[in-house]
Amino acid sequence: MDEGKAAGSRFSRRLIGKIDELGGELPMLKLALALAFCLAAADAQGRASGAAQGGWSKLSAAQMHRLPGVVRLALHQVQAGCGADAIRVKNGFATYLPISDGRQVITIHFEHVECGNGQLCAPEGCLHRVLFSGADGKIQREIWRGKVREIDTAFFAGSLLVEIDCSQGDSICKRQLKWNGKSLQISTSSGAIRAR
Repeated sequence: MDEGKAAGSRFSRRLIGKIDELGGELPMLKLALALAFCLAAADAQGRASGAAQGGWSKLSAAQMHRLPGVVRLALHQVQAGCGADAIRVKNGFATYLPISDGRQVITIHFEHVECGNGQLCAPEGCLHRVLFSGADGKIQREIWRGKVREIDTAFFAGSLLVEIDCSQGDSICKRQLKWNGKSLQISTSSGAIRAR
């Protein structure tokens, strides 16, 4: 065991010993402290291993083939547009939200895609696409596309919500879009405004 782990182990044993001296009737506090130490150790190890995984990696033909068809098509379109021989990605370039019967909502985050000499971003943000995918992985419909800082999808109370961070510089801009079965709507006090 290295010196840091040994010191951490001695500290946690002394702390639990002090808790015992204060009153042995604190089992939940002991459990909470033990859990906190475990989480801190796991977080430190995760950050150490994530540094190597957080970099760019080239998508091989085999990796590209394993992606759903809708994601492959979007990446091939980008690759053709920037004239690159290869695409490099970071973890999280595509997120998947299952709907039903194998269908899913797929969001492609192009700030995690590098094509040619740079990322696919502009001052107003990076390209993001939200697509409905069938069980076969093919595009059923693109429901949103734009250059924004970040985008997230979720189901809440049975409805698909798309949260957009369109902030620029010092100005803060957040929008929540709701799928009504035909299009995304922005909810406002005066009603729903068609977003796309």
